[in-house]
Amino acid sequence: MNKDEASTTYAMYRALHQVHKEAPAVWTVQECTRVLTAIMAAKSSSWRVIGITPAALVAFAETGFRSRSGQGITRAHLRPRIDTVRAIMHPREPLTEKAFFDTWATNDLTVLCAKGENRKTITNYIEIDNDQGMLFSCHGKLAGWHHRAAEQDFLRALHDRHAKSRGARTPSKEGKTAVVRR
Repeated sequence: MNKDEASTTYAMYRALHQVHKEAPAVWTVQECTRVLTAIMAAKSSSWRVIGITPAALVAFAETGFRSRSGQGITRAHLRPRIDTVRAIMHPREPLTEKAFFDTWATNDLTVLCAKGENRKTITNYIEIDNDQGMLFSCHGKLAGWHHRAAEQDFLRALHDRHAKSRGARTPSKEGKTAVVRR
């Protein structure tokens, strides 16, 4: 996020914090969550994916590591967003700009999961190194993520490594299933 974008985003948070304190019955935590989700969405650093569940990895493997409409794979926050909003709206005064962005970044971490897995807190997932948020970025998107060749290649390699470490079955490039033995 460039300096202008950061300072104007922070100004919007401060304004929301102020109206929440002045009229909490109108600007409830739920309403503030909706507003902050809209403000913070579509940024390259939003909804940063740091893991994938084994079921989601298998689902991607079944489609040649492509993302398809109706596939059922989604991002699940490791910490509910409403809890993050409570933390940044609760203090009497707004957080500093640095504290606001640090809190948001720390708590906006997600895991790719299969349909139904995000109904509870996800604890079983394969960690992925995505510190800069370049993979599965939602830059320019309110929902969803970019799923290009880089993501497909990454998922394919991750699946191969994960399958080999478990002695599992892995689809070949031709779509046939092959057994990987240790």
